Amino acid sequence: MTRALVLGGGGPVGIGWEAGLIVGLAGAGVILAESDAVIGTSAGSVVGAQLLSGEDLADVVEPVSHPGEQVAIDADLDRLITVVGEALSGGGSDDEMRRRLGAFALDIWTVSEEAFVARFALLKDRAWPDRFACTAVDTGTGAFRVWDKAGGVDLDRAVASSCAVPTIAAPITIGGARYMDGGVRNSLNADLATGHDVVLAISCMVLELPPGFDDPILQGLVASFQAEFETLRHGGTRVEAIAPDEEFLEISGWGLHLMDFSRVEVAYHAGVRQGVVEAKRLAGFWSG
Repeated sequence: MTRALVLGGGGPVGIGWEAGLIVGLAGAGVILAESDAVIGTSAGSVVGAQLLSGEDLADVVEPVSHPGEQVAIDADLDRLITVVGEALSGGGSDDEMRRRLGAFALDIWTVSEEAFVARFALLKDRAWPDRFACTAVDTGTGAFRVWDKAGGVDLDRAVASSCAVPTIAAPITIGGARYMDGGVRNSLNADLATGHDVVLAISCMVLELPPGFDDPILQGLVASFQAEFETLRHGGTRVEAIAPDEEFLEISGWGLHLMDFSRVEVAYHAGVRQGVVEAKRLAGFWSG
């Protein structure tokens, strides 16, 4: 039996929560470090790299909470929503829409490339972990890219590219191309776990919407997540997911506060508590 862990995007607050979840699960006997593959997108790339490097996940809280160069987060989120809407409005293939968003990402950013890569100093000069992959998108072509050990890319730069949210961080240069956040394709990218017997996906965004909830962006996200899960299940994979509980939804403001550095530590502790609860549901699933 092979097991894959999918860690989704969710900004610095998502990093704290996902790290706490894994610590809480481990404390209750569900050891996600035993995964045969860990696939990280954006926030999940930071947590996945730390997990499979054998480092203490609690160590991500301090550097993520205090990144140094601050960002005008609220303004950037508004701008990001506007830019994404403009990129999507032109129609065309997924690659074409991502290429339009990439053009905006190259032209509009708050944090420079050098400053952003420096934020991942805890991964600098660290060997690429076996079984780990993270995602990014080529700004020039819109093509989806998966970084792994075979790619020969420095771990800190690959993870930075996976986290480079358009209009917030400048795209990251790798091999002559510029790359932005892998969440531009999908904030989970769970389809990359195809072929594994068991898949656990951790999403910083809700996976179900309450009755009567009318938000086209969230509806589209939820539909894309569920479609990926169904594709995996049709291939014979057993799939379970962890979604935010009420405590984390309040901390993250249903996603509106995921870029708020001041909420990272409280998100971590909320994740630890939720991990202990989730372990009761997932112990048999994960052990097979």
